[in-house]
Amino acid sequence: MEFKANIPIYLQVYDLICDRIIGEQYLPGDKLPSVRELAEELTTNPRTIQSALKILINHGILITQRGQGNFISQKDDLINELRQHKIQQATDDYVNSLVNVLTLDEILIAVTENIKRRKHKED
Repeated sequence: MEFKANIPIYLQVYDLICDRIIGEQYLPGDKLPSVRELAEELTTNPRTIQSALKILINHGILITQRGQGNFISQKDDLINELRQHKIQQATDDYVNSLVNVLTLDEILIAVTENIKRRKHKED
């Protein structure tokens, strides 16, 4: 994985794991790969992985079972909250990137048109 220089790596790892949970690559109850496996896959330091996992554990998204590893929470409300947070964050980032050049109405029209085009392609 290629990391962005302006964002701490552990936060990028955190985002990646969240994306995998939201995208259902990791399902509720699934065992997460070990710290060592994730560090190898992402070519980063195990301490960096551990820092990212600590955030997920503190939020209750990961459950640690001593001697067995980390597991994705089976609490749907936590996963849904994670999904909603990701949607809000992405929406805020997108709108903030355009608000200096477009009005909010123009952004809304552009998004609506984009969705219509995507739906048309699916049909």
